[in-house]
Amino acid sequence: MESIRVRLRFLSYPHVSGIILPSQLCQKLQLRPRQKVKISLGKREVVATVFQDRRNPEGNVVKITTMLKTDLGIPHSGLIQLKKEEETLRIGPAIGIVTTGLRQNSRQPIGQRTSFFQTLLQAQEGKGVFYFIFEPNDVDWETNRVNAWFLRSTKQGGYVWRKYKTALPDVVYDRIPSRSAERHEAVQAFKFKLANYSMPMFNQGFFNKWGIHQLLYPNPEVNEFIPETYSSPNLQTLRTLLRKYPIVYLKPKNGSLGYGIVKIVSSPGVKGYAVTYHNGSGNVSRRFTNITALYQHVFRTRRASAYLAQQGISLLTFQGRPFDFRVHLHKNLQNEWVVSCMAAKVAGSGSVTTHVRTGGTVIPGDELLSYLFGKQKTLMTERVSQAAIRLASAIEQAKGMDLGELGLDMGIDKHGHVWMFEANSKPGRSIFKHARLKKADQESRSLLVDYSCYLANF
Repeated sequence: MESIRVRLRFLSYPHVSGIILPSQLCQKLQLRPRQKVKISLGKREVVATVFQDRRNPEGNVVKITTMLKTDLGIPHSGLIQLKKEEETLRIGPAIGIVTTGLRQNSRQPIGQRTSFFQTLLQAQEGKGVFYFIFEPNDVDWETNRVNAWFLRSTKQGGYVWRKYKTALPDVVYDRIPSRSAERHEAVQAFKFKLANYSMPMFNQGFFNKWGIHQLLYPNPEVNEFIPETYSSPNLQTLRTLLRKYPIVYLKPKNGSLGYGIVKIVSSPGVKGYAVTYHNGSGNVSRRFTNITALYQHVFRTRRASAYLAQQGISLLTFQGRPFDFRVHLHKNLQNEWVVSCMAAKVAGSGSVTTHVRTGGTVIPGDELLSYLFGKQKTLMTERVSQAAIRLASAIEQAKGMDLGELGLDMGIDKHGHVWMFEANSKPGRSIFKHARLKKADQESRSLLVDYSCYLANF
């Protein structure tokens, strides 16, 4: 049976665990007056009595008694969904975002990241869901309850944070903020326990660049998009790559935001190699006449075992500067991959990467492609989007885990070929700060809720 959207209200009646439904809704759900029925919210389930609301036989207002509200841990009234599954009436869905760093502060319950989560939770409007954030230590496994933060709208048009004790959710979205936080004992224990529950969790953990390469490079469906890459490069590996390609990148296996990336360029007719990297205070450029000296310089303060050596791509340029794309993908309500945003990142002057942190500029992808390709813009956009969807499907299949979103760093070379440089299971949302990407931001956040509803079977 499909889920039905209703308006939930609370009835101050403390002595009966009951649910009051319009008579038409009773018939649709095949429920009889005074019938005892199992009602669930997330991972909590109680038995309650069904009552008919004869005054409003055709309405969509469902009333819950105080006792049932307390027993189930229903956090608030408003638009929500009902679904009959076998002999159980489900209320929900309850979607929990697990993270770390929460505090007892109703103004900023998650410190500097509060605005990030506030933006995510605003996507609940009109969806009919219970949407909240919590951390592993907030869970009471014995009662299947969790102390969670909810974002509630005010009559003045603003938002406030409220903390409620509610049911463990139907589905969990993993937004543990870092690899170090991922290693915390409480996070590891939470994920271990969750594995024993019939509760889906999507986007678990972090990707490793070399691990993703090993999954995709042997796959004939997508290996055309993957640059030649080697792990723990020695001197001979670097020499071999520089003989084959005019550009080679050295990248940290677990890096992010472009930290630690070294670009090596060998120019025809010019002896030696130009090396550029970012040292924290600015872009550094060096020239070496031989590969041995170059290698020794790069790995003087870096461990080769923590690095990858990768074929460099001669990217298309915009106003003389190379650019690539951050392609944001999501699963939708039908469990299909869709592209929610394609933003072009144009490299800053002298920068190794296109990251905004090192002087890069964000431009909506369709605007830049329109500028470069004119009437061929649609074709190029489709080429990148289809490649991204094929890659996302291949990653999800190879990883064997639920993925609801991915951030792919992709580029187009000077021959029009599409490449993928990196896949991120915890994509940042800085590209959405661009004024002309607000609609894409809304779609992205909305799709997170939609995929959660799919996993929750609502």
